[in-house]
Amino acid sequence: MLVPSLAGAQPAPAPAPDTSKMDAKQEMQTGVKLLEAKDYLGALAIFKDAYARFPSAKILLNIGTTLRLLDRNADAANAYQHYLDSKDTDPARRAEVESAIADLDKTVATLSMTVTPPDAELEFTDDWVPAAQARVWRVPAGPITVHARAKGYLPSAESVNVAAGERKSVLIALVAEPKQTTTVITNNELPVAPALVEGPRARFGGLATMHVSVLPKIGSALLVGGTFDVTEQLAVEGALILGPGLVSSGMATLPPPKIGGYVGAAFSFSGGAVRPKLAAGMPIFADDGARFFVRGAGGLEYLVNHHWSVTAELGLEVSLNARSDIRETAFVPSLGIVGRP
Repeated sequence: MLVPSLAGAQPAPAPAPDTSKMDAKQEMQTGVKLLEAKDYLGALAIFKDAYARFPSAKILLNIGTTLRLLDRNADAANAYQHYLDSKDTDPARRAEVESAIADLDKTVATLSMTVTPPDAELEFTDDWVPAAQARVWRVPAGPITVHARAKGYLPSAESVNVAAGERKSVLIALVAEPKQTTTVITNNELPVAPALVEGPRARFGGLATMHVSVLPKIGSALLVGGTFDVTEQLAVEGALILGPGLVSSGMATLPPPKIGGYVGAAFSFSGGAVRPKLAAGMPIFADDGARFFVRGAGGLEYLVNHHWSVTAELGLEVSLNARSDIRETAFVPSLGIVGRP
């Protein structure tokens, strides 16, 4: 049997110990002793330093528990939420932590943050937090101002007033910084003005929509009114209806209504140029008394630019008190345009 020669062979170097993990472990032991001695502020400082050295989810539990003992319920709930969102969370402890958060949520307010751009940072009290980490953030009840910043964008802030146990949505859309341009003036030439940077689209807008009844009767009505963005995705609408009696006679056996009104809401599922949407509302016609309908529709909105968009929907309208020649359910597609300042 041949035995390979070991001459000149050198043992592989041992991997360098992870000093950050060892230091964090030592600090954890020190923090637990301070916690047992009821030096909560000292323990909190040690635990935070340990997490900065080695970001383990287990340390977040110690931070949350210490904050709770200090009666800082909002900060404790945020630490527990950070634990649940971490990749190394212990599944066996998830139910226990969720129960602790539920108890804390009764004493604090919860903000559901929607921020653009997604890599922005938010400040609720003293520290800046990545927006991705602060999608759900607890704050003490009362007035609070949330500051936002991001590289290449103008800073912004949003103020809200929240009560204990309340959950409120907050939308912050940062505006890009104007691009700096350098103008060189030559003989007899005037400087060229820099191009304006287009900001977020206005929340208010005017709309004009054509509703075409396909089944059971052929007819059409024109809606003219306005829209208002409650959030980036949710909008409310109100319009005057110029009914089939004004726009088209259609195939109705009885004189069709001439005028009415519409109130409703629409929800978009994305923030791009093409936005799938759902809409619901109530058309009301003046037709030998008030005739009430309920409308549900799905479709698309295409944003041409910040000032114009086009919508197309397929909808069903159900009459709540129809006349005898109008069926209770009608298939009514629509095509419209929205303009904003």
